[in-house]
Amino acid sequence: MSEAGLLCAKDILTLAERATGAYDLADDALKQRLGKVVDWANGPGPYGIDRLAAIQAQVLRMLTARLQIAFDRLRFPGIAEVRIERPIFVIGLPRTGTTLLHSLLAEDPAVHAPQSWHMLAPSPPPGHGPVASGRIAHAQRIIEDWMHFCPAQKQMHPYIDKGAWQLIEDEELYGIDFRNVYPYHYYQVPTADFGVRLGDDALGAYEFHREFLQHHQWNTDRSRWVCKSPSAQGQLDTIFKVYPDALCVWAHRPLGEIYASNVALRAAVFDTISGKPNDWTSRSEAIAMSMKAGIDNMLAQDLLDDPRIMHLPFRELAADPLGTVRKVYERAGLEVTPEFAARVQGWLDAPENRVDRYGRYPYSYEPLGLSREWIEDLFADYSRRFGLD
Repeated sequence: MSEAGLLCAKDILTLAERATGAYDLADDALKQRLGKVVDWANGPGPYGIDRLAAIQAQVLRMLTARLQIAFDRLRFPGIAEVRIERPIFVIGLPRTGTTLLHSLLAEDPAVHAPQSWHMLAPSPPPGHGPVASGRIAHAQRIIEDWMHFCPAQKQMHPYIDKGAWQLIEDEELYGIDFRNVYPYHYYQVPTADFGVRLGDDALGAYEFHREFLQHHQWNTDRSRWVCKSPSAQGQLDTIFKVYPDALCVWAHRPLGEIYASNVALRAAVFDTISGKPNDWTSRSEAIAMSMKAGIDNMLAQDLLDDPRIMHLPFRELAADPLGTVRKVYERAGLEVTPEFAARVQGWLDAPENRVDRYGRYPYSYEPLGLSREWIEDLFADYSRRFGLD
């Protein structure tokens, strides 16, 4: 039994099994990860009855989706036989153009790209038959609730208003396997500490990623994927172990251009979730030093110059988006068909894709107590390594 005002992992698992009929499909590792997330969610508690119910509903939603995917693998054994070949991963730090590039590559009518409804309403697999409109509507309501909760998202992440059809990054889908706590899906937990990460089992995370792609590719007429995986540059050895023929397109941008917006995005999201203003001025230097340590580890990887990695300066993408798409496809040994090129140009020209259609968020170094020059000096090695000076 749970303590008053706190979640109980065992109860949530029982509810998810009864909701899906997927009994005894949660292995010990998944139960442990669920327990870790529940312990994290209980941290700011105990909660009142309404808040507790809201948090439990969010955790239960994630677990239900995970069990549905496991149950479908039993019902449709062919899913496990699906081959995921030559996927393209857009990787790189936040605010480096990864979302734009992912959006353009996903315009190829011959590819799959993970969308919000794939994660929030995964069963049955799309290859089983026409997808009921109610599944799309279910995912749409969830995304609309988040946009209503955190309206700054429309300025900072302008493609979120595509709702159920929004392209998602891989870090988001790991949430249904309880390998992280992505803020969009756990915003009822009033904290700015979203510290549950992939941990030591990056291989298990990418193996689940492959299961997710198999689930949505099975019995369809498309066999190529384009994914956005911003943190993958820190796990290159693992991603190539699971996808040895993958192409990683690594977007790069000078840190001086994007650091202020990175912290501002965290502040807008996590202050809204925690329900109070956090002291981002005092934390901004620590965040920069943490990013510096992570980038130094990336620069030390032996795979940095692997031919399966294409390094892409943001300035090239900004100057010639369609030309950049062609360059990526040339590297992948693929053809940009006239239809694909027309769709990319149409996407670029469409008013509903303008990044400023909800206004531009004012990013500034002044509130952070740092200077752009200090950031540029701190990350000078990164800029030199990838020709960003």
